[in-house]
Amino acid sequence: MKIFKVPREPGAGGTIILAMIGGLLLSGADLRGWLIGLAVALLTFFTFDYAFDSYRAWKMKDMAIALGLNGLAYLLPALYWGTVNELLIPLTIVGVLFTLHFAFSRAKGWKNPVTYALGNLLPAVPALFAPAVAGKPFTDRVLVFWFLLAYYGAIGAAYVETKLAFRKFPRKYPLMAWLPAFIVLLYNPYLVVALIEPTVRLVRNLKDTTYVARIEDIKKLGWSVFRSVMLLYVLTLAVLYLT
Repeated sequence: MKIFKVPREPGAGGTIILAMIGGLLLSGADLRGWLIGLAVALLTFFTFDYAFDSYRAWKMKDMAIALGLNGLAYLLPALYWGTVNELLIPLTIVGVLFTLHFAFSRAKGWKNPVTYALGNLLPAVPALFAPAVAGKPFTDRVLVFWFLLAYYGAIGAAYVETKLAFRKFPRKYPLMAWLPAFIVLLYNPYLVVALIEPTVRLVRNLKDTTYVARIEDIKKLGWSVFRSVMLLYVLTLAVLYLT
C-alpha cells in the first residue's frame, strides 16, 4: 500500500489544508508557525488515504505507520515550542470522533450514511492542532471554527446521502442534525451569516424529490456541497477573525 498519495476525494484533501490555514490564522501564528503548520498539514494531506484505507482494512502494521508519522508530525513541533499541553483538547476530541466512527463502522457497516457522515468530521481536525504546532495557546475561536467546519462537513455528507437513488436516506435527518449548530450564536451572534446558506439548502432539500444515480451526477453534487462548505468556511473565518 502506497503511503504518500493525493487523496481520492478532493474535498477531504482541500479541507485538511484549509482547516490548518484557518487554525493558524485564528491562532496568530508567526512566519515560523505558518511554515511548520503547513508542512504538518501537507504530511496529513499526503498520508490521509493511506491512514484511512489501513484503518478501514484494519491492517495493524499500516495503521501503526500512519499513526506514527502523523503523531510525530504534530508532537515534534509542540515539543519544539513547549506547547505539548495544548494538544490535550485536540487529542480528546479526536479520540471521541474515532470512537464514534469505529462504533458505527462496526455496528452499521462502512456504507451506512451515519458512518460516512462521521468520517467527514475527520479532515477538519488539523485546525484543532494548529495552535500547538504554531507555538500558540489553544483558544475558543479555534474550537468554534473547527466545530462549524467539521460539523457542516458531516452534515453535507448526510445531505448527499439523501440525494442518492440507491440509499433512500430520509431528507429530514440532515436538517434535524444541523439545528444544534445554532448553539454557536451564543458565542458570537454574527456567525448567523455563516449558517444561512446551509440552513436554506437543507430546508429546500425537504421538498426536493429528485435523486441521482450516475457517477457524473454524484460528483457534481459532491462539488456543489464542497462549494457550500467553503462558503461557510470563509464566512466563519471572517466573522471570528474580525469580531
